[in-house]
Amino acid sequence: MPSGSPSAVRTEAAWARQLLCAAEIVDAVTLQPVTDKIVVRATGLSHAPFVNASGFHVWLEEGGAKPTLITVDASQTEYSDADSAPPAPPQKSVRIELAPTYAYRFPPGATAFRGRLLQSRYGTPKPLAGSTVRLQWSGDYGWTDAPTSVSCNANGDFAAPLRFSSNDKPTLTDAKLTARLRVTRGGVTRTSDEFALARGFVSAAAQSFFWDDLNP
Repeated sequence: MPSGSPSAVRTEAAWARQLLCAAEIVDAVTLQPVTDKIVVRATGLSHAPFVNASGFHVWLEEGGAKPTLITVDASQTEYSDADSAPPAPPQKSVRIELAPTYAYRFPPGATAFRGRLLQSRYGTPKPLAGSTVRLQWSGDYGWTDAPTSVSCNANGDFAAPLRFSSNDKPTLTDAKLTARLRVTRGGVTRTSDEFALARGFVSAAAQSFFWDDLNP
């Protein structure tokens, strides 16, 4: 049936009325859709979403029910779980970026940094599981946060990605960035000393980072 026919127009209009909201769930490193091995739910709705041809998780209207929270269980993948508020009207969709875990296999050309975070260099090592780590890079306007933060696993290990937009202008020395870690634990944020980070490669710390040594 031609897309411009009256029947096609009526069908599209009916579909638009049935659509409640949608979530675009993507890999935070590649921004590619993630649809396999994740469980997506919307608190307040009874039905599970379906995945459309564009990779969006879509919910249809359920009477007057409204979602209050969208959650992603990614425990069977190399991503961390995530959640988001539903889209605010008049928007119909929201993007949720899944952060990589330490087990994530970065694609060629990605910039990332693997490390371990412990409480102190003295005594029995205590991994700071659940602490939030984000890379920062230095440019003409000072320090800029990477768009994605990650969580330390039970061993204190993390894999923090660094993704640039077309407008980002980091300072490069011998093809390396000046970077540092921004670590948040229990509502307190500290930063590491700066270090060189090769752009387009996955680097690994030569030694662990210690919370007690970070800069307040």
